[in-house]
Amino acid sequence: MGFDLPPDYVELGRFVGSLLDRVVREIRPGVKLLEVAESIESEIREVGYEPAFPVNLSINEVAAHYTPPPEDDAVVPEGALLKVDVGARHGGLIVDAARTVDLSGNYGSLVEAARAALEAAGRTMAPGVPVKAVSRAIYDEIRSRGLQPIVNLAGHKISEYKLHAGVDVPNVPQRLSLYKFRVGDVFAVEPFVTTPEGSGFVVEARPGYIFSYAKNVRTSDVAERRVMVAARDTFKRLPFCERWLIPITGMRVEYAIRRLVKKRGLREYPPLVESRGGPVAQWEDTYVVTESGALPLTRGG
Repeated sequence: MGFDLPPDYVELGRFVGSLLDRVVREIRPGVKLLEVAESIESEIREVGYEPAFPVNLSINEVAAHYTPPPEDDAVVPEGALLKVDVGARHGGLIVDAARTVDLSGNYGSLVEAARAALEAAGRTMAPGVPVKAVSRAIYDEIRSRGLQPIVNLAGHKISEYKLHAGVDVPNVPQRLSLYKFRVGDVFAVEPFVTTPEGSGFVVEARPGYIFSYAKNVRTSDVAERRVMVAARDTFKRLPFCERWLIPITGMRVEYAIRRLVKKRGLREYPPLVESRGGPVAQWEDTYVVTESGALPLTRGG
């Protein structure tokens, strides 16, 4: 019996692809990051889906995991290399995709390398193919252009209500990547590329503004309890941000979030920054493995 891709997944992927394509065309220097993030998240909700995680808007040397906090005044700077990473879900079905916008005109080679590496990965993915073969395709495509991948960032398997489902797709081949793709697997593949002058590694740059539920912890604080319950039940243990909690709690709750992080009730995801300050480009799609290969849900942009 052949594998039947759920129609809801197809429609969700097309929506995310169309949304990202439009954002890439319309983004301009000077617009507030907060307005961009909230506009994207609002549109996801308006069509009947939910954001799978806060919109990531990562600039220049920031590779991933920056989302604007409440009342953030930061804007898209002139000449920015902006990564727009969007996740949307229909129930437990998740599509995760990203594009990079080069507002300087100087980083076309980085953007094209990330996109070409993703396409090489998609051509390689198939039932029975090991993860390390896809990593090799990503690595070879980037290195053939005289650029370098980010070594400590990886794509990831997706399952129902799980953005990271236990199997990674590194951007460099690793001997221990023994998993072989199976029909029905869903993977977000996301090459990250930097210049030869960069280190090829990212480091955490706190504070973070993205969090997820880790475990129940004891607390007598009402705000902490409400945050913990929302993280677990409302956001389905997927990543969230303080912006999403304000309509639920009716107030700023950053202090409660930070305390829950210290108690290990919540996980924090700090921005990830290229350690030498090198510019980073990203291109990402969610693939479903079928009998005949890998289907990119957003049609590859």
